[in-house]
Amino acid sequence: MHYSLRYFSLFVILVFYAVYAKAQVFGGNPSSVKWRQVNTDTARIIFPAGLEDAGKRVASVIHELQKNHTSTIGNKLRKIDILLQHQPTISNAYVALGPYRSEFYLFAPQNSFELGSLSWTDLLSLHEYRHVEQLANFNIGLSKAASILFGQQGQDLANSASVPDWFFEGDAVFNETSLSRQGRGRLPYFFKGYESLFKEGKKYSYMKLRNGSLTDYVPDHYQLGYLLVAYGREKYGPDFWRKVSHDAAAFKPLIYPWQGAVKKYAGIPYKKFVSDAFSFYHNMWTLAKGEGVEYLTPAHKNYVADYKYPYLAGDGSVVVLKRSYRRIPAFYKILPGGKEKRIGVRGIANDDYFSYNAGKIVYSNYRADKRWGYREYSDIHVVDISSGKTEKITNKQRFFSPDISHSGDKVVAVEMGTNQKSELVAMNLKGETWFRSKATRGLIYTYPKFS
Repeated sequence: MHYSLRYFSLFVILVFYAVYAKAQVFGGNPSSVKWRQVNTDTARIIFPAGLEDAGKRVASVIHELQKNHTSTIGNKLRKIDILLQHQPTISNAYVALGPYRSEFYLFAPQNSFELGSLSWTDLLSLHEYRHVEQLANFNIGLSKAASILFGQQGQDLANSASVPDWFFEGDAVFNETSLSRQGRGRLPYFFKGYESLFKEGKKYSYMKLRNGSLTDYVPDHYQLGYLLVAYGREKYGPDFWRKVSHDAAAFKPLIYPWQGAVKKYAGIPYKKFVSDAFSFYHNMWTLAKGEGVEYLTPAHKNYVADYKYPYLAGDGSVVVLKRSYRRIPAFYKILPGGKEKRIGVRGIANDDYFSYNAGKIVYSNYRADKRWGYREYSDIHVVDISSGKTEKITNKQRFFSPDISHSGDKVVAVEMGTNQKSELVAMNLKGETWFRSKATRGLIYTYPKFS
């Protein structure tokens, strides 16, 4: 019994150690990657050799932001290192404390409706540098005391306890929108979640909107944040959130600092502020409510299910990708009458897009490199819906948004290189290329289709 307990304890320790070991990327890039930098008084931009244009552009945009666009959050400057990663296949970026740094993943998204069609490096600079400004200006009061006592992670904890995550992201989305000709605040796609809830008569509490749900669809904190930040600026002026966030980060008042700061500067209770904000948007959405729709698939009472990218098959059925809170994504046939027949499970993918023709489904499958943490691939998989079998036709490539021809024997896809260049590539089902077209640098092919 004594030895059994010892072995069990050792097993638990090893499991948690393995989870912790994956929390950070070690050996993320091959030693063959040569790095360059642009080092200024505002930021140090570190980038792979060959991407000097991207490094210089990020430095230029950040200097403009720090020089002329800090009044709505505060003018404190805290120099940061920004690392431009060119090998991931995920469109993302972050700014973090402990240690203080930022990483931009330079893979530009395929879906222009979701994140817009601005230069990807410009959009990342506008959004992520707002987080840099937030962290520099939220190191005050009790948050600063926490940073003195416990280092950068002390400030991180204090800021997280006093300033909601929706403000961090909503303020950054507002920044990217107000300082560019696009940004998510100008895109209808960004508002579809809350508009859909409104049109369906769904009225959730603030706590549910704030924390999400495992049974009902709730838009994330980016959408909630933008709506509340935009309303606050519209109603109470451009410096409203600067005053609120500074008081909250300083823990003024000590209990419920965010709610107390909003009440102080808005003159109304926090609950009333949120209610007024959504009343403001509901009045706008009522004008564009439009006609109702007829659903082919049922609404599930206790969980959310999405049926995505429907294609009409020759037998009258509809081929879809179904994903829900209960099941991993899989391809289904929706038969006449509404009965569902599963074709097969979809592999891990960066997005849900797929194409269907001639009894075959094609999609891009995500694949991580076994050795280098930041090196990622996206290969094309073809699914035969009659048998459910999947075949991979490329290996360790970077192909996205593929389309299959009407005859089912050709595939066209976008290839995104680590040099930020985009190419249109057509191939047969053996992965042999028969057509290739390079886009002008700075332009990106998205969602090609066979005519």
